Amino acid sequence: MTTTLPNTRPIMRMRLARTGALLLGFSAVASCGDLDIVNTNAPTVETLTNAPGRLVLARAATGIFSQTYSDVGTEIQFYALYGREGYNLLGNDPRETGEQIRGPADPTGRQSGIWTGPYSAIRTINVYLSALGSGTGLSDAEKRASAGFAKTMKAWHLHRLAVRTGQLGIPIDVDRAIDAEPAPFVSFSAAMEVASALMDEAFADLQAGGTAFPFTVPPGYTGFSTPATFAQFNRALAAKILVHRATFVNCSACWAQASTALNASFVTDAGLPGNLSRGVNYAYSAAANEPANPVSEPLANNRLWVHPSIVTGAQLKADGQPDNRLTSKVTNAGRVQRLENLTGTHKPTMFNTVGNPATANLGAPIPWINNEELLLLRAEIRWNTSNRTGAVSDINLIRAQAGGLPAASITEASSNDAFVTELLYNRLYSLMWQQGTRWIDARRYNRLGTLPIDRTGDTVFPNMIIPASECDARGLTSPCTPL
Repeated sequence: MTTTLPNTRPIMRMRLARTGALLLGFSAVASCGDLDIVNTNAPTVETLTNAPGRLVLARAATGIFSQTYSDVGTEIQFYALYGREGYNLLGNDPRETGEQIRGPADPTGRQSGIWTGPYSAIRTINVYLSALGSGTGLSDAEKRASAGFAKTMKAWHLHRLAVRTGQLGIPIDVDRAIDAEPAPFVSFSAAMEVASALMDEAFADLQAGGTAFPFTVPPGYTGFSTPATFAQFNRALAAKILVHRATFVNCSACWAQASTALNASFVTDAGLPGNLSRGVNYAYSAAANEPANPVSEPLANNRLWVHPSIVTGAQLKADGQPDNRLTSKVTNAGRVQRLENLTGTHKPTMFNTVGNPATANLGAPIPWINNEELLLLRAEIRWNTSNRTGAVSDINLIRAQAGGLPAASITEASSNDAFVTELLYNRLYSLMWQQGTRWIDARRYNRLGTLPIDRTGDTVFPNMIIPASECDARGLTSPCTPL
């Protein structure tokens, strides 16, 4: 199932969607005869697989861009609960203070979410990639560029699903007929390996993709809208997947591969602090029928709250004031919100109106991946590839440029444990409420036991579970472990 959160608009629409970019167009048969009434605003599967032209393929590409928004807001908010980045204390759904924090995990409830959307996007991409082979009106270079774009997106969706489900694994071979047997599950390690290999395929296609894409690149990709610059985005995502493989499934060779990928990305320590935000964003809008930022809300709203440990855990600058990343992203609500013995005093306002955090900004972008994250990935990679001096330098660069903090206490001689503690502190404050960093990082470094437990009987989940529909399709009792 796909879960819809309160006050979260559907995020399957985006700019250009009004041109009917979604692949899932349809034909209808009139009740009084055999007249086919075609939706002229969207390409059908039949249109895409029957020598599609340039404009049809361009509309389908826009649909792929649109589906990158699938479950982004849900993922941020769910992972915030699992990792104790914050709570939802609105009180209109008991699962947010029950199932998602205490359990039991329900394979038909919230724990079944963030599944259908990414797989729907993968199906769209599979059809698009097949259509490119028979497409007309595109040069060979344009077809390679299009394939590189689509494979990048597919690899990222696979990675998201693998991280979601962890050791339970996911189906990969899903490009099957609707009446075929369900795709088998593969292990977490195998799924991540497939995502890496597909990212590399995409990179090769982008390198052979000429100077321009044969479709409009939507907002959010400023500076990354050509095959060559999109390839830098691809390498940034590839490096992140490789770091996740190195830490989640102990792929020791992945550290060096991640270093190579990162060096081909857009990472830079020049032009800071301005260039910290350089990267690709999920672009939102306050306009009607456009995707709105799913995290931004007025300070008076009682929905989203920062976990108290983030407020009290911020380190201090030389002047005694907290880390800039706390004060610029979190605001004291001026009241205490209590629900089911959970408490909130501060709200996440990093996406609210600049200069007036009390006001929501529904058009605020959410970073997908940016230079600040890449510098932290570089620190992590350097520490694990015999460049501890460079790793400490990168940590201190982020501390100074993003946090306004003095140098860290770690040195090249510090233990791995001390380095990880410092790394995860900076990742939390640099990336909070953007991607579920606290939960994901605690999982990949075996630190789930360090996350706060605020009530007796609460738990920290190691992963989300397999939806009941997937278990049913395989004749398994829910909750199931198909591997």
